[in-house]
Amino acid sequence: MTSLRPNLVKRIARLPKPANVADALQPLFEAISNAIHSTQSRYGDAVAENGSVIVTVQTDRRKEAVSAIVEDNGHGLNEKNWDAFVTTDTDNKIEMGGKGVGRLMWLDCFSDIRVDSAFLDGSGLKRRTFNFVLDLENQFQNEALEDTSRPTPYFLVEFRGLRDNGYRDKWPGRGNYVFQHLTSHFLPTFIGRRCPLITVHVGDDTRVYPQAISEIVHRTETKEKLLTEEFGELKLTMMECEKIASADLKGSHFVHFIAHDRTVHSQSIDGKLGLKYFGPADNLVFHAILTGSFLDKHVNQERTKFQFEDAVLEKMINDVCWPHIEKFLEGPLAKLKGEQKAKIESITATYPSVAFGDVDELQDKVPSGELKEDAIYGHLSRERFRRDEKQADKIRSVLTRLKDDDVTADSFGTAIKDAGRAIEEAEQRSLAEYIVRRKVVLDFIAILLEKVRDDVRDSTYQREDVLHSFICPMRVSTITGKGKKVEPAASHDLWIVDERLAFAQYFSSDVEFSALSDAATSDDRPDVLIFDHVHGLRQKEHPSKVLLVEFKRPGRTSYDNDENPQLQVERYVRRLQSGTMTDVRGRPIQLDRNTIFYCFIVADIVGKLDEWTFSWQRTADGRGRIYRPNDGFRGSIELIGWDDLLRDARDRNQAFFDKAGITGKSFFSAE
Repeated sequence: MTSLRPNLVKRIARLPKPANVADALQPLFEAISNAIHSTQSRYGDAVAENGSVIVTVQTDRRKEAVSAIVEDNGHGLNEKNWDAFVTTDTDNKIEMGGKGVGRLMWLDCFSDIRVDSAFLDGSGLKRRTFNFVLDLENQFQNEALEDTSRPTPYFLVEFRGLRDNGYRDKWPGRGNYVFQHLTSHFLPTFIGRRCPLITVHVGDDTRVYPQAISEIVHRTETKEKLLTEEFGELKLTMMECEKIASADLKGSHFVHFIAHDRTVHSQSIDGKLGLKYFGPADNLVFHAILTGSFLDKHVNQERTKFQFEDAVLEKMINDVCWPHIEKFLEGPLAKLKGEQKAKIESITATYPSVAFGDVDELQDKVPSGELKEDAIYGHLSRERFRRDEKQADKIRSVLTRLKDDDVTADSFGTAIKDAGRAIEEAEQRSLAEYIVRRKVVLDFIAILLEKVRDDVRDSTYQREDVLHSFICPMRVSTITGKGKKVEPAASHDLWIVDERLAFAQYFSSDVEFSALSDAATSDDRPDVLIFDHVHGLRQKEHPSKVLLVEFKRPGRTSYDNDENPQLQVERYVRRLQSGTMTDVRGRPIQLDRNTIFYCFIVADIVGKLDEWTFSWQRTADGRGRIYRPNDGFRGSIELIGWDDLLRDARDRNQAFFDKAGITGKSFFSAE
């Protein structure tokens, strides 16, 4: 019968190639892990007393004579283990995390592999030797099986010759890198209760584990059973270590995610802790080890990656580990509390919507060492969202009660009061943030007007990108291969002129949009988008109401005869009434014959502008001027000075500022 024929060479060629030193050492670590598992299998709970693993590594900068030997006193290649060794993707050690691909990584990394093992069979101790070769069909060469005088079983594998497929480039050339990565990789095994004696020789240096770990770990605390709804039962071990524990890692403090006694991912938490080093000598770092069946089940075949998104790791750190880490590092983190508190106070002053409690309450919702302002805001926003969702549930509950057929006058009044209270609690913070923004806009424009008027030498401050972004109801978009076009802005601040403009949408201009687009590409007059043109807006709910706004450059005193703003506005009104114009989306502008036009001109009332409007009526405060035509169109034209514009806007909003506790002092004042 015909069957599929495996191609081991291509299978190994497709294995992931190393991207860093840790990946390059993975085949060696697989051999060490196999040795540890073998001793654990033979000696069980007595492995710490009887198990032995010896690792010998030679390396140099040129990487031409790299070699490694791993030897253990486990069961050796007995019948069961030999059958598993010659079978790819075996499940022999599935309960220990074995995926059956470790020795395939050996072939991918090394060109010369020799195996020597003694084991017990029915007639006594036997010795098996062979060369393990990357070949399409004959992977076991020079195989020999014979009696041996060795007193106990053992397994020894010797590696030589790095392959030039990424392993040679990424393999460490210095012995201390081998120690550093080995220490980090097997940290959970070294601190556990089932670790054999592991002697590691790298060049002329020798270290014995797990004793060597005690020299760098100062304090350890373990949370044995952390029950979580999403991740099941987890175990967290936290340690204060000498900073050498992080010497070859990109960062200082880490949470190591472990699957089947092997480090799969190490996540730096430097940003969350806000510490470089800590301790009396300022030389300690934090390391934590997280283990559990959830991690064991979701590791890839090579045990180098987890089969879920990185966001899951972040969630495990934030939701599971962090409360315990905060308590473990309570002392070192205490000094950061004051700095964090100041940042929270600053953020909530600018964004009151996240100020859902006093500073102490807010600080409880932020990780102890977090000092990045955007991250602090993110934590507070998430908490605010959760609270607002609870408020929304309250409101929905009230509405459900109102639909009850048995509702009475008293219950109706109570329900309305409850709903109002819930809405107020949920929305007042957003309103406060909106009010603060209005105050900032007014303060900023006041400064900008000063700059425009004071600097008459060039147009540095008249290239009004900033002013345009605040009050102009349009924006310029670049079209690939076609230059630019003018479109309505998503938002604007024309409430400064009149509150009726706050929610009005931009729909027209007295200049063709193609001309505005062309002008926008000029470096000489980018301010053409805002000044000296009439801009049309209207509100959907009032189709018979049109609002026109024209801005004149602050400080301008000289005008040509054809620039009379009254005539300019009137000409544009006539064009709108004619029905021959199109809006920003190219649709015909159809206005009702009873359309009312509310027109505003914002300018300094000096020079020719003062003369042209001298006979207009004065506004109630005597500062502005207003013109109401007897014929031609229904509505009015109001002339507002720039200073009066700001003053009126402040007066209209002062009650809100007072309610929000905002003083009259400018946010940009240096005093």
